[in-house]
Amino acid sequence: MKSLLYFAVGLFCIATCSAQSLYEAGYFIDNDGNRKECLIKKLSWKSNPTEFEWKRTISSSPKTETIENVKEFAVGEDYRFKRYILQFDLNGDTVGKSTKSKDPNLRYQKIFLRTILKSKTTLYQYSENGVNRFFYTDPNTVYPELLLYKVFYTPDESKKPGKKIIPQQNNTYQQQLQDKVNCDNQDVSKLTYTQRDLKRYFKKYNECKGYEIEYSIRKKINQTRIGIVAAVDVSGFTHNSIIGGAGNVSYDDVFVPRYGIFIETFIPFSKVDLSFFLESTYKAFTMDGRDFAISNSEFELDYKSINVAVGPRFHIYLSSKFELFLEGGLTVDFNVGTESNVFADNEIENTTTDYFYGGGLGSGRFKIGFRQYTAKNISKSTSIPDSELTTSSLYISMNLF
Repeated sequence: MKSLLYFAVGLFCIATCSAQSLYEAGYFIDNDGNRKECLIKKLSWKSNPTEFEWKRTISSSPKTETIENVKEFAVGEDYRFKRYILQFDLNGDTVGKSTKSKDPNLRYQKIFLRTILKSKTTLYQYSENGVNRFFYTDPNTVYPELLLYKVFYTPDESKKPGKKIIPQQNNTYQQQLQDKVNCDNQDVSKLTYTQRDLKRYFKKYNECKGYEIEYSIRKKINQTRIGIVAAVDVSGFTHNSIIGGAGNVSYDDVFVPRYGIFIETFIPFSKVDLSFFLESTYKAFTMDGRDFAISNSEFELDYKSINVAVGPRFHIYLSSKFELFLEGGLTVDFNVGTESNVFADNEIENTTTDYFYGGGLGSGRFKIGFRQYTAKNISKSTSIPDSELTTSSLYISMNLF
């Protein structure tokens, strides 16, 4: 119960400290072409923005930039925007917001277009109040060209009861793609005017032409990293004397190498930059102890285990290149052949559980961190029922995928 209390308190402190993590590494380019690496406030933009908030470092005062001053900006790997002045129509994608006219009422507007897929032929999206318009550029175009789509209606002249209008669609975008963006006779007849279909279509087109895909937005379900981790643990061990009431036996602290793999999944658009990780590592060490209540007594613990750790990790971006992270969680040690001249084989627990809390710094693909683990009892002996294995750890991890 004490271990659980330590874990709960530690996790509360982590969550409290990281609640300010609302910024993610990004950049923007101003009207003079100057590129500034910075932290940009992390938002889930349903409509394309006209401004954003940024900081140089996490401790800096926030500033606001508008579409009038910025030509381009990006936030992490989720958003890339470029400024254009373009013609388009936003009369709606539903009959309730449509007009009788088949042709769109094109008007010029200064907007940030979101990059959906970047290659020699690039797909962009503009969204406002649930209405989506898509644009593209290719080596022959200077400015993005609108893919024309419009919902309109015609009056119902049949005078049938319950019917007043007949919904129609202007699917000019299909003919545009057939004429200008088509490789190996791609089928456009069933292509819907959605991000999913158009992204897939442009990806297939660029790959067919042999063009490299430089960027593609990712699904917002999660963002997963897989990598390796190596650590040095400092472990200590004590247990009751084999002579009842004679005190405790203390073992010499040892430095223990530990190594393995991890998988980490980010939860997008939470109020803090939050991820959950699962880590599996192997460690083996030998430590010696003496019971001073018994002359010439020498004890040895040969410990081998596979450790599985799971828990949340909170990320606070200090600058565009460095982050502070705080973590806490639960670990389970699986005994894989631990031996001792004090305990019999069946007197050592097969699995033990403890908790940890810690943190560290990250940059790019690398993280270096420190963890403190709560003590755990590995003994199930009736004659020596209490033992305490303690661990502190310094580790480094690297993302591979």
